[in-house]
Amino acid sequence: MLFSVEEEGTLEGLKEQDLADLGLLERQDLQEWTIEQPRILGEDLLVITSEYANFEDTRDRLDILALDQTGKLVVVELKRDRADRTTDLQAIKYASYCATLTAEDVQKDYREFWSSRDETELTPESVGQTFVDFIGESDSLTTSSDGWAEFELDQKPRIVLAAGSFGTEITAPVMWLIEEYGMDITCRRIEAYEHQGRVLLNSQQVIPVAEAEEYMTKRREKQEKQQQRSRRPAAINVLLERGVLRPGERVKYDPERVPADANRTWDEDDDFWWATVTGDTGQSDNVQWEHDGEVYSFTGLTKEVLHELVGRDRDEALNGYKYWCHPKFDDRTLSHLRSSEATGTERSGELEGDQA
Repeated sequence: MLFSVEEEGTLEGLKEQDLADLGLLERQDLQEWTIEQPRILGEDLLVITSEYANFEDTRDRLDILALDQTGKLVVVELKRDRADRTTDLQAIKYASYCATLTAEDVQKDYREFWSSRDETELTPESVGQTFVDFIGESDSLTTSSDGWAEFELDQKPRIVLAAGSFGTEITAPVMWLIEEYGMDITCRRIEAYEHQGRVLLNSQQVIPVAEAEEYMTKRREKQEKQQQRSRRPAAINVLLERGVLRPGERVKYDPERVPADANRTWDEDDDFWWATVTGDTGQSDNVQWEHDGEVYSFTGLTKEVLHELVGRDRDEALNGYKYWCHPKFDDRTLSHLRSSEATGTERSGELEGDQA
């Protein structure tokens, strides 16, 4: 339940309502909100297309097709209020159709959808760069001669079901598919409230439940590792293993990446532009910003820096390794050092064998 703090300091409980009772529609409202703000589904997603119907021998239309930052397709089914009995089967059917798509297919679908929606002709080069920038740890990606980003799509798309509520006719089979077959299915409940003439939405994950999500995630990761022959390791792991990065050493924000309209000037003596490598290899504990002492991933830190400089939206995708330079490697970016296969033996200002 949501509460509103009134001017006199009292709490007012807000009553949840159906979107239908508020006069809101599934396609014109809920679907449009999700396209414009995919974070309503609880994560960063790149929307590829909506009302997707490019399936052979069927007139079925998928609500939304998206890509997550690992480069995995996400099939999204939306229901304005209670999910009906066939919502899960419908999504599974769409996922099976999408399993045959290639990286170039989805980029062409993205180009067609967004060119039409924004009334501007996107080029293959601009679309390819959008995908390169969006996919996490993307410094290894290249583009084809036609401009498309080159990467491999997983053959098992994820499924996200979003609805006003879910009955056991949905939750029971979804839990069974997750636990017994390792399917990646998420159910999110969209709650609606009306307050002072405004509609408020709350998106809450109901399956997997928070207590079981870590276990299920680890189980899926194990299955994926067994099924996939190889996967390019994260940039932070590679840079630490090669000795390019070492715990406790400093890296600096690339002066050439400072926006022209930034509210701060690059200054080597300003700790705003410096960060210290932690040596950890998790997704969000790689580097400590000397400006605030907080620990981030390189991508998270870069988003924070740009938000401070020009108010850039923290939800916009980017590859943080392109924005930080290593003073011991002629100020080359971490992205360049990763892709060039540099090692610690190339660092300047050290005697051979010096590990300090």
